[in-house]
Amino acid sequence: MAEALFAHMASEVEVGSAGTMDWSGRPAHEHAVAAMAERGLDLSAHRSRRLSEYLVDESDLIVAMTRNHGWAVAARSESKAAATFLPAELSRLADQIGNLNGADAQGWVGRLHARRDTQANARLFGRAADEIPDPIGESLHYFRQIADRLERELAPAAARLQS
Repeated sequence: MAEALFAHMASEVEVGSAGTMDWSGRPAHEHAVAAMAERGLDLSAHRSRRLSEYLVDESDLIVAMTRNHGWAVAARSESKAAATFLPAELSRLADQIGNLNGADAQGWVGRLHARRDTQANARLFGRAADEIPDPIGESLHYFRQIADRLERELAPAAARLQS
């Protein structure tokens, strides 16, 4: 759901997703498909893929749903840990540093990370309250709630990425 929402909101940016569990090739959960369809987004062709060193290394910006996911990125590439953010953390920091405005993506992400380091009580990968819980096993209503939260928390960062 995060991939579909972020790709829709930041249409000028290449967006992909991967998970930390080995569910490669599986379609999106039926509730995720339904929740996104209600927003006019089609997940019917989505297939999961596992997070790999290659995917991490090829990414300029990584948005993790939980701190554990962020640590999984760091385990694959210490240097990419600095490019990994939780959705709400990403948007908070993006609002502080401003728009990408066609600048180098790695430089913009570096400024995000530097801003993280200047915050009081800075933590790698945000706060516990910033984590997005996995809705698998929950009702369609809960998937909708998670989709609402993802949309709300990713929108400010997506807007900052547009030229």
